[in-house]
Amino acid sequence: MTVRLNGELRLPEYNLVPAVGSEPRIVPGPCALDARQNAPHPLRVRVPSDRLVRLRYSCEARGETMKTDSLHVVHARAAGLDIHKMQITVSLRICAPGGGEPRIDTRTFEALPSGLDEMVGWMLDQEVDGAVMEGTGVYWLAPFEALERAGIAVSLVNAHQVKQLKGRKTDVADSVWLARVCQFGLASPSYVPPKAFRDARVLTRYRRTLVGQRSRVRNRVQKILDRRGVRVGGVISDVFGMNGRRILDGLADGLDRDVILGSLSWHIAHKLERLGDALSLSLNASDRLVLRDLLLDHGTLEERIGALDYEIKEVLNPWEDRLVLLLTIPGVDRASACAILAEIGPDLTVFGSSERLAAWAGLCPGNGESAGKRRKVKTLRGCKTLRTVLVECAHGAARTGGCQFRGYHKALMVRRGYKRAVVATAHKMLRVIYVVLRDGTPYHDPEADYEALMVSRNAPRWIRMLRRHGFIEPAMPGGMAETMAPA
Repeated sequence: MTVRLNGELRLPEYNLVPAVGSEPRIVPGPCALDARQNAPHPLRVRVPSDRLVRLRYSCEARGETMKTDSLHVVHARAAGLDIHKMQITVSLRICAPGGGEPRIDTRTFEALPSGLDEMVGWMLDQEVDGAVMEGTGVYWLAPFEALERAGIAVSLVNAHQVKQLKGRKTDVADSVWLARVCQFGLASPSYVPPKAFRDARVLTRYRRTLVGQRSRVRNRVQKILDRRGVRVGGVISDVFGMNGRRILDGLADGLDRDVILGSLSWHIAHKLERLGDALSLSLNASDRLVLRDLLLDHGTLEERIGALDYEIKEVLNPWEDRLVLLLTIPGVDRASACAILAEIGPDLTVFGSSERLAAWAGLCPGNGESAGKRRKVKTLRGCKTLRTVLVECAHGAARTGGCQFRGYHKALMVRRGYKRAVVATAHKMLRVIYVVLRDGTPYHDPEADYEALMVSRNAPRWIRMLRRHGFIEPAMPGGMAETMAPA
């Protein structure tokens, strides 16, 4: 298309503008925009997609050249890996020496160890200096560690940030696009801790799984007792404590009530009468069989959890000083401290700030602003394990007297509810953890009275509303103080 400007025929210029998720697209250049502004009638310069190739050859025939994209090349020899359970599709994107079209080479390898060795050898022969892969379940870990051992700078990216368009998704297309993402650095890499902490993550997360199984076993035991009317859990506080286990073992063995009560310690002597009433009903043979099996399962889980605690202590022993710092924070016990340290790693500078760490953990709300209006947005998906551990710690800190988290949770619970207040308390605890580990100093409670701060902030509004609705009588002209109106 030609444009007549000031009596001269001029060919509009076109620039290549990179679009994320696709190849560069062509838009009108400044010459076409000038013609559009000075034309007597509105002028729209459009380039249909089927004419792009003809336009390119037409420009070359006139001695004109099209501008290339101005993306900065991060890796001159980049690789993109599309990982599946049994195969890996790898595409290499290698820049041409003279600045021409890049060379793309695609191969498929098996996900078995022999295939991983062949893939790494091929990438080393091609002198690949960077690779990108999606975080697909747990399948990415073995290729990631293989490339890491080979000295190739490998990055793990969020699949949501590099998602392909619908109808254009194939294994080859995904790997080619990931190679382009790697070459120009179009996506932020996900945080992957060092290998020692990846191994510690496996242990701490598996420990949480075993603790969940132990809780389910305890609930089943309680259900058996309640179904037969043996309400022992309503008399003693801990059914699985020392005296509770004696009662459960006696019920599983079919012992007499007097024998069970005689085996208990003096600590619950004041409860013997109610316990005798609760044990007046007995279990049948089927219930005793199930109860005996559940108690055996519970004992096995206790031993496995204890063995895991020992292994976690050995793995995290070089970072014992950081665990000691975490234990100074209210609501954090030894198991929670190990889980937190295994999730965030030893170096907090990778996050940059406490706000980014909270966003990575999924403890801060997202942004939902459009047309100048802010909408309610739930907390983003982050590290589920770290979020769960911190919420559990927040429950404990909210019940710990003499700490700032108790007052903070109590003040926030009034207007936001218990659950939201717990999540906000976990957010505050994570920011405190960031400062404690960054500075290497123990936690010192500031003794902030958040309830008094809330009252001082909202008292004028409360008094104004009470006066408006007649609960407070206005001040008299003589300067008398305000008094409460009679109900």
